[in-house]
Amino acid sequence: MTRTTLARAALATTAALLLGACSATTEPTAATGPVPGPPATVAPAKVTRTLPDDPALMVLPATGAESRWTQGLDVLRQQVARSVAADCAREAGTGLPPEPPLAFISYAELPDLAYLGRHGFGHGTEVPVPVSSATPVRTGSDAEIRRCRTRGEAAGEKVREVYLPLQRLWFGELSASRRDPAAVRALRTLPGCLAGKGYRVRDEEAFFALVDKTMMNASTADYARQDRALGSAYATCMRPVEAAREPLRRTLRRQFLDTHAQEVRELRAALVPALRDAERTYDVRLIFPTP
Repeated sequence: MTRTTLARAALATTAALLLGACSATTEPTAATGPVPGPPATVAPAKVTRTLPDDPALMVLPATGAESRWTQGLDVLRQQVARSVAADCAREAGTGLPPEPPLAFISYAELPDLAYLGRHGFGHGTEVPVPVSSATPVRTGSDAEIRRCRTRGEAAGEKVREVYLPLQRLWFGELSASRRDPAAVRALRTLPGCLAGKGYRVRDEEAFFALVDKTMMNASTADYARQDRALGSAYATCMRPVEAAREPLRRTLRRQFLDTHAQEVRELRAALVPALRDAERTYDVRLIFPTP
């Protein structure tokens, strides 16, 4: 399976996380053609191990840039799940079927415009993995695979216990930023801006339907160009919207920190030690995407 094929396979997941399910009745159309996107030679995205000064930001992001830390937490859980599942299979003298590389995927409520504008929608930053020299073994039976993957998922969920309850509460608060009158007014400018970039759509949801349709049908040779052009257009046109939303989200977070002061104190004390313990126990690394 090629990198482009993997990217296309992941595209539906990316779009869903960015916006939610697309309407089945949406039929957006492109104009005569998108204006040229960013240069064809964009440096690949990288990863970093740098933690925020306040560990709580990993769990309670208010901006797209802050959500990169949250994406790192998501990927750590997945790394743990895969590590434990692989160990389980080795113990049984078997192996697991190949899986696509892990990738950092953006959040619906917190679009990372700096990343999307540079790299597009068709893939996330792939998580580097060590080259294995292990001798190939037979793939386990369906029952063995299910057993090991269930064990892995349980281990991954255990890692999240220290922060997931508070994170769920916070993400429940984020939807308020979409209902703010200033943000609603800013979002109304999106179709006109996108039309100026060559994409005629009626709203944000229709644009993501167009992203999905365009990238699924793009040729291998044109895939990267189309992807970056779409990401660049979206990032440019969403900046006024995010400029309206981000101050509200920051205000919401200050209120949230006050309302949940005790839980936040406990989180700040426990989070990094728990993550470092997971790294040592499962031989994984906490890393974050960076444009």
